[in-house]
Amino acid sequence: MDIMINSVLIKELRRQRSWSQDQLAIAAGLSMRTVQRIEKEGTCSLESSQALAAVFELNVASLQIDTVKELGDISVRRGQKWGIFGNTVGLVCAYTGITYSVISGNLRGLEAGLWYGGIALFCGLTYVVITLLSEFFRKNRIGY
Repeated sequence: MDIMINSVLIKELRRQRSWSQDQLAIAAGLSMRTVQRIEKEGTCSLESSQALAAVFELNVASLQIDTVKELGDISVRRGQKWGIFGNTVGLVCAYTGITYSVISGNLRGLEAGLWYGGIALFCGLTYVVITLLSEFFRKNRIGY
């Protein structure tokens, strides 16, 4: 069974020692192809992770990734992006409607300015709320 490990950390530790992938493979008793796959995919067997931990003089747990945390962070960021996207679409639609009303003569310039400003303020506040709530949920692990 493969486990998820921090491939960025593996690369960084290897580079700190100025080792090539081949040199790391030899030191850990792994094939070079295995080291390449670990650095690319971030998965390996328990035995491979133990070999890498021994070479870098770390415990195995420090190389592993908390997949629940990682997936949760991805989910929160995705929700934040969709929230901001929806807010932006709403802003564009509102501005289009106001502009059409001005062009058709149903709305005067001053009134349109007030509407533009009010909608911009509302959208700005919702951007802030989306960002703050996303960070709150991510830090407190709410929703996953």
